[in-house]
Amino acid sequence: MPSIAVTAPEAGARVQGTVEVRVEVRGGSQVSGVTVAVGDPAFGTRAAEPSGRREYVFRWDTTRKLSDPNSRAAGDALFWISASAVVDGVQLTATPLPVITANDTASAAVQTAGGWRDELAWAADYSGSTRQWRDSNQAVIGGEYASVHHDPVLGAARRAVRVSVPNSAKDDDDQPTSTTVRFQSSSVHSIREGDEFCVGFAFLPPADFPSVYPRDDVTNPRGDEATGYIAIFQIYGPPYEQGSPFVLHAERRSVDDPVDEFTVRGNELNPGDPVPFLSLPYRRGGWTDVVFRIRASASIEKGWVETYVNQGESTNVRPLPLVTGQLRLPRVLLRADSEPFRTDMQIYRVNDRFDRVTMWHTGHRIARTVEDADPRSYRNGPLP
Repeated sequence: MPSIAVTAPEAGARVQGTVEVRVEVRGGSQVSGVTVAVGDPAFGTRAAEPSGRREYVFRWDTTRKLSDPNSRAAGDALFWISASAVVDGVQLTATPLPVITANDTASAAVQTAGGWRDELAWAADYSGSTRQWRDSNQAVIGGEYASVHHDPVLGAARRAVRVSVPNSAKDDDDQPTSTTVRFQSSSVHSIREGDEFCVGFAFLPPADFPSVYPRDDVTNPRGDEATGYIAIFQIYGPPYEQGSPFVLHAERRSVDDPVDEFTVRGNELNPGDPVPFLSLPYRRGGWTDVVFRIRASASIEKGWVETYVNQGESTNVRPLPLVTGQLRLPRVLLRADSEPFRTDMQIYRVNDRFDRVTMWHTGHRIARTVEDADPRSYRNGPLP
């Protein structure tokens, strides 16, 4: 049987400068269209050149952005490398392998003590009035559109916040920018280099939570204007110039992206993901419980994320491994010059794209363990 494999660099290798990515095609008689994909195929797919019998090579400059080769890479990152070829008319794809770049001496030199600190413990208070909930957060933007009620599913057994933000909120005095409309409730700014913690939350999109569309989708109700993203959670902090290193949001960049999914994608600091590392269906009308177990670092060697989810399959969140089977994903979550970070529950979007966006959320907390951070929306057992 014909096959294709990336033979160099080795899985898990640290690479720097210009690296030869080598591909071997075995079997078959006619080989064509050999390409290498480094990270996101949309940016990182390149033709591989023949280099001997059945071997092909692509020279990857790891110091440059794949999306813009004229710009330097923002820092070291994990990259998944794969390859494809057409062999005897059949498309073959190699199993992706991970490598980590090693060009950023500043992040490599980051000193990381690591571990839990009691000062990290925090929880929003949903148990009483709307004012009580609001005062339990470090800050709230768009607070006039949020109110505490009985849980729409569990009733009086739990309280939750209903947030419903109209497009007209773009003109409110507390909106930070003129191009976006947002609700945002924030934990305290306490997350710093080396911290290990769990952040949990539950969210429920109602029946009218909108789908998002790219510009070229023929089903897009806005015609040739993309609806943009809707962010619902992030970890964030200064300096703010490069945006958030970690966002859970609905975003379809092309018609190939699934409809009605919330995802965590690669970004400026983590450009090497070929696909979103977390994809969750909207599940309108039902709770989704999420816990991220995190080690926050500016170094790709020291920072990581584990993901735990429950959409009604169990009484508690369960680990969600990657397609490779591993649970812990190396991740850059800070920068070398970062000040203390926070976590946010959000409805954050580009203005003039939706008349109104509504979402329920509860259980936003930072805790030491997955169990302590679990929102436990399915305490009465999994869905039938």
